[in-house]
Amino acid sequence: MSGSKILAKYQNKWVALTPDRERVVDFAESLKVLANRIKKLGDKDVIITFVMPMDRYYSPLCHL
Repeated sequence: MSGSKILAKYQNKWVALTPDRERVVDFAESLKVLANRIKKLGDKDVIITFVMPMDRYYSPLCHL
């Protein structure tokens, strides 16, 4: 399954993914809440990221 299909229902949320990025371990509205949940689970081998809305683009500011 593609990453965008896995993450589509988690838009505007923080998610913890397995290292292979194939499964969402947990999610939350805030990073602090998610980090606390992951800590309680004892799972240190996760990737935590924010899922942006799928209908928007993100472009970081670049100074040249």
